[in-house]
Amino acid sequence: MATTAQRKVHPNKEAFIEGVDHILAKWTALGLAVEHGWGGRETQEKREDMVDDIVQYFDDTVNSKKKPEPLDLQDLLLEIMELDFHVDLKDESEKEVAAVLCKLFAECKSGNFATVDRLAAERDAREALGQGNAAVKMSQAAARPAGVEGDDSDSDSDSGSDSEDSDADMEED
Repeated sequence: MATTAQRKVHPNKEAFIEGVDHILAKWTALGLAVEHGWGGRETQEKREDMVDDIVQYFDDTVNSKKKPEPLDLQDLLLEIMELDFHVDLKDESEKEVAAVLCKLFAECKSGNFATVDRLAAERDAREALGQGNAAVKMSQAAARPAGVEGDDSDSDSDSGSDSEDSDADMEED
């Protein structure tokens, strides 16, 4: 029997994990929390764990035969930001981040990686310019992924994880 570390992550799930990381990297509130160490000495680890927690939310939801809901994900995002980073979001940016993450999940599940590829290219361009935390400096409209409508709140972020329990759930139906 193969160990979890030896199991191959399905390409759809791998793309989703990468996309979650890119989205979180663009989320201004999270970027500020990480940049200023609001999570304490383990701020960066908490940010990385956030990706794992988000992917696990989708795994658990799909495994329980439910559809991922932005409202449930908003609650998770608020909880993580409050407990891990001591951030009380007043801008309601978690709503947009949750909606974008749910949309990304649906795209990746169907094998559409265009958004992930676009987010990766945008991040590479920011980092090439020495602006790894550019979301903090970007306008809210520029920080919003293409095709996402919303209010004036910022959102999006970055992180990576290897949740493998429901790789089949990311396969095309």
